Amino acid sequence: MKISGHLIDIHSREIYPAEITLKGQAIERVERIDSAALRYIMPGLIDAHIHIESSMVTPGSFAKAAVSRGTTAVVSDPHEIANVVGIRV
Repeated sequence: MKISGHLIDIHSREIYPAEITLKGQAIERVERIDSAALRYIMPGLIDAHIHIESSMVTPGSFAKAAVSRGTTAVVSDPHEIANVVGIRV
């Protein structure tokens, strides 16, 4: 499968038209091209430390908001869950 668009290259700090060739679930090749559709391709962001319960929304609502802003994975630290949910007495 091939995907084309304006690649946001975080290593070279450039944005340029590119075509990405996928083989299965892996990127096989990235090539600069002369022009591409006006859509952007960028790597997903990983939030390396988050307390979802501190956002005061459900995990599903948190995920919807995070994904819409480019976050594709989180490392969640749920240590504050007792502060939010409480404990059985």
